[in-house]
Amino acid sequence: MSAAGIYVHIPFCRSKCRYCDFVSVCEGEEIQRRYISALLREIYTGRKIYSGAADTLYIGGGTPSCLYSGAVANIATALKETFDLRISEFTVECNPDTFDEDKADELKDAGVTRISLGVQSLDDAVLRSIGRRHDSAAAKKAVKLAVNKGFDVSADLMLGLVGQGKNDIEEFASFISAEGVEHVSAYMLKVEDGTPLACDVEKGLVLPSDDECAEMYDYARALLGKEGFVRYETSNFCKNGKECRHNLKYWTMQNYLAFGVAAHGKIGKKRYFNTSDLKEYVNAQENGRHKYLTEEILSDEDELSEYMMLGLRLEKGINVKETEKRFGICFEERFSDALSSAAPYIDFDGDILKIKPSYALVANGIINMFLS
Repeated sequence: MSAAGIYVHIPFCRSKCRYCDFVSVCEGEEIQRRYISALLREIYTGRKIYSGAADTLYIGGGTPSCLYSGAVANIATALKETFDLRISEFTVECNPDTFDEDKADELKDAGVTRISLGVQSLDDAVLRSIGRRHDSAAAKKAVKLAVNKGFDVSADLMLGLVGQGKNDIEEFASFISAEGVEHVSAYMLKVEDGTPLACDVEKGLVLPSDDECAEMYDYARALLGKEGFVRYETSNFCKNGKECRHNLKYWTMQNYLAFGVAAHGKIGKKRYFNTSDLKEYVNAQENGRHKYLTEEILSDEDELSEYMMLGLRLEKGINVKETEKRFGICFEERFSDALSSAAPYIDFDGDILKIKPSYALVANGIINMFLS
């Protein structure tokens, strides 16, 4: 069995962006400390559900870089004391406004190897419109600092924003490549119910059309390609084999543990979910009565569907022989109708199945053909 990944959720931010529906709150150090104490309690119970090795660690949020000094090191220590860690990649998500020299040194000392920076855009007007706290100058400073400190760096680029032009994408691609960034997550803006952005749309804010978004994505993909970035998943690009090893565990249906409010993990066929209520999570841990919100056992059919859904987002596609061995099926017989219906949109040579690059933005519709 391959080593697992470990995800830890940090639900704190200095402010909420207008598009964000992630589980995060804007609270002070007191609740942060209570939360970290509760989180450590949960981590120490982790050996009851998993005793194998783990080789990737990802601390996301929220904004982990807004935690008080020493919190990340405490998390790392608890994980090392609980699990057989053989870390090949240790990522922490950071925002430019909370990533400075002191934070960089703190994370380096805690064993962090990779920083994922929420740049999103290098256009100050666009950044203000989506509620980001940083400006272009702060984003560039954070990128340079992370690279100079020796971290592997991933930079987020958000597409489909109001007022965003091709010049924003051009500047982003040119800058991050020149600075030595080797990973980019380029994803489309999504309007989530209940967010300030959704309210703006209801009041008449006009977002770029689907065609405009598709053009923006294709333009970003082309520019990143010219800078040497290879797309390996629908929204992820890298240089020099610097794929996110942790996220690949999700996309290839490997084991991953998860700790913290709203976190969910998967061990074998078992998937579990923590509560999304911060107070409920903290109180439960403090009272020694932790219980997952939901636990489920995936059926063979559910697991196969999820495997197809995730695998078809990967540039390398799905290996037929591996799939047949894993699920005990005849691939072409099981998916004969889907292979016929999807023929114009896929490349299939009997060994590998993948979606043609030109159909990446409508991949969900193609994938659905393989899920029925």
